[in-house]
Amino acid sequence: MNNSIKIMLLGVALILVSLYIQAEPGIKMYGNEFIIGLVGFILVLAGLFKKD
Repeated sequence: MNNSIKIMLLGVALILVSLYIQAEPGIKMYGNEFIIGLVGFILVLAGLFKKD
């Protein structure tokens, strides 16, 4: 696998984790799940524009 695909998959995983944290009532992150999702989105964009 290319490194750019790995970075994009890591970003998608972080976005999915942040969505799971928002939907789970027992986990209290106090708004930090937005930052996790934002980091995931930035990783997806970085992987999209990375050249191998």
